[in-house]
Amino acid sequence: MELQSIIQDLHALEERIRAYEHKYGITSRDFYEWYQAGLLDDEGFEKTQEFTRWASAYEMKLEREAAFERLSCERVSRLRHQIPDRPIQLVPQFG
Repeated sequence: MELQSIIQDLHALEERIRAYEHKYGITSRDFYEWYQAGLLDDEGFEKTQEFTRWASAYEMKLEREAAFERLSCERVSRLRHQIPDRPIQLVPQFG
């Protein structure tokens, strides 16, 4: 997956996640912990679906963050070794 796609996905996922956090008044981290432990009362099919979508969005966000971190580390490593003893030239990747 390429960097630009990962960043776009992260922004979209964060928007979806913020809506759930606003609706229920808890962080996604706390929600996900309870969801994974089976501690949530899902009160029927609609809430079950909503919780599943929230958990899925949170999992995808974690995956995209890990991918972004990995690509960023690779880029930082390349930039540091580009020209020793000179300032690092950081330029935009896309416009």
